[in-house]
Amino acid sequence: MNKNDMKFDVRSDQGSGLVSTILEKLESLVATSTDADFPVSVSVPNPDLCVWELLNANQPLAKVAWVDRNSSSATVGLGIAVDIHLKNESDFSCSVAQCRAILKDKPHLKFYGGFSFNASAANWDGFGAGRFILPRIILSKDTLTLTVTSAADIEQAKLDVQQMSFQPIPFDSDFPAVKSTSYAPAFDGWQSRIDEALSLIRSEVLEKIVLSRKTVLKFEDALNPIHLASALQTATHDCYVFCFNFEKGSAFVGATPERLFYRQGVRLESEVIAGTRMRGENPSADEKLAIELLTSDKDQREHDIVRKSIRQKLHKFVDHLSVDSQASILRLAQKQHLKSNVEGTLKPDVDDGMLLKRLHPTPAVGGYPTDNALPEIARLEPFSRGWYAGPLGWIGSDSIHFAVAIRSGLVNNDEMSLFSGAGIVRGSEPAQEWQEVDNKIQDFINVLGQS
Repeated sequence: MNKNDMKFDVRSDQGSGLVSTILEKLESLVATSTDADFPVSVSVPNPDLCVWELLNANQPLAKVAWVDRNSSSATVGLGIAVDIHLKNESDFSCSVAQCRAILKDKPHLKFYGGFSFNASAANWDGFGAGRFILPRIILSKDTLTLTVTSAADIEQAKLDVQQMSFQPIPFDSDFPAVKSTSYAPAFDGWQSRIDEALSLIRSEVLEKIVLSRKTVLKFEDALNPIHLASALQTATHDCYVFCFNFEKGSAFVGATPERLFYRQGVRLESEVIAGTRMRGENPSADEKLAIELLTSDKDQREHDIVRKSIRQKLHKFVDHLSVDSQASILRLAQKQHLKSNVEGTLKPDVDDGMLLKRLHPTPAVGGYPTDNALPEIARLEPFSRGWYAGPLGWIGSDSIHFAVAIRSGLVNNDEMSLFSGAGIVRGSEPAQEWQEVDNKIQDFINVLGQS
């Protein structure tokens, strides 16, 4: 058995008994470890404890949660073993290299985090240009895994575990009531910005630009982001559900359908998601909306711009690239989208930082041409996107998986800013695009029990 991935039985008294078990096994493991073995991990079976409720029991500590789009269970992190703050969001290769220098050859360990959409992260304290953490403890449905990064880290690891609670705390049944709602921009400002964008498209400066809106909800009491993420997992499907709660009271939460890319070896997977309709109230209405989406000239044009862009961006990095020539329908709980799959075989010298720099931002969240769209987004949007629409996910020692942080919200105590965007192309109408950004936050509205 590999001593870096040992498994032990836990005592039935959970709580303090579980802490004692982890600490005992940590002592026995590090006693036989050399400097070359670190980072080392102790894994114990999860005695059927709800990982979301375990996070809820540890409100003062840093927490992360990640649910893969194809998974029914969450992987969550509690506490921090390593914390990497980035000063330059565009230095992707350096960021990935920093993480992998710590992970070494331990494929079971991952850094979780993300990057801001651009250099501006005003009002995003604790997030900045980018941040990745290696959690002190990873909790999954089956296992609790404690990680120690060096011999010098052993005592801190013990202190961290002693500060944790392993007695799950259930969530309140209801979320606090919303006492006010505001928009940035309001509809008049939205309309004027769409008109400006269409003028740029008519003058051929742009083919497409994605403009977003911030919906600010003020609650009667503090909003629990862990509860919100847990509820989003239950209410959505085929989405990456995430929660980055680095500092107490502040968290970035979302349920995004869009993968940026997954890379394992030379195998690359990505996709195009652009074009949206709501789900129908019955199968007949649902199919009618799907056909409307598939036959919409405006939506197909918007989708094809993204498809064309990803071919252009990747062709120098791949020996083979396959992009669906016809979009299919991706059906989510509340919405349906046009989707095209992308698969490729990477050239041997392509690293993950190069892929991040090349693929972010896609025209699905930025525009096309990208270099023309980004300064116009900064000029037209009356707020900082921060991590909204940026790349987020995990970095492993030999693989990487990033989603695009759309359908998301920034929680600050009793306030949440919900972000959603619409792709503006020739034929876009302000009222319809306003309705689209409303539709894209509907999962949040439904989960919160609001009308």
